Amino acid sequence: MDRILEPEYMDTQEEAQEYDAMDHVAANESVLARFLEIGGGRGRAVDLGTGPGHIPVLIARARPEARIVAVDAAQTMLDLARERVDQAGLADRITLQQANVRDLPFGDDSFDEVFSNSILHHIPDPLDFLREAWRVLVPGGVLLIRDLFRPASEGQAWALVDEHAAGASDCQRQLLFDSLHAALTLEEARSTVAEVGMSGASVEMSSDRHYTIECH
Repeated sequence: MDRILEPEYMDTQEEAQEYDAMDHVAANESVLARFLEIGGGRGRAVDLGTGPGHIPVLIARARPEARIVAVDAAQTMLDLARERVDQAGLADRITLQQANVRDLPFGDDSFDEVFSNSILHHIPDPLDFLREAWRVLVPGGVLLIRDLFRPASEGQAWALVDEHAAGASDCQRQLLFDSLHAALTLEEARSTVAEVGMSGASVEMSSDRHYTIECH
């Protein structure tokens, strides 16, 4: 199955709300558990492509010392994230900022920790995103980037949709299928990481539909 890109940003309120309404609980908790396991949540962190802000809230609740800048290009997503952060009472520890993840407004080595979940497949050229993620991370810092991987065929992609979005709306099921179609294969992800020069980073499958790039 060839890679077919999705729109880079979910700019409409309807798209953002459909995404937020999907069941992300298991995937988000898996990211949280792994991030904490490799030493995350203890320093200044940035979430690249925060979407509706689920994971920064989970991390801040788990680690009182965490200080997180949560970045997204879509104001619609940041509006949802602001509601979630405010409801959790975490506005003093989670800063929301509108920015393009391919051209971050931060200096080199700005963050002890960089994490991202399910944004890479939205980026036309993943090199741009990974270079920026690597640039703003302090040497020896914690990095975790998780994304969907592209199955070999449309049939395999729909099988994953049927398994993980069986009770979802038609729109939500199509969103997941389109995301799988837009994602990298494991081999493409490894090649891109090598091209960026992310020394010490591993790229491994972490579920039946996700791979994770990590360094710690």
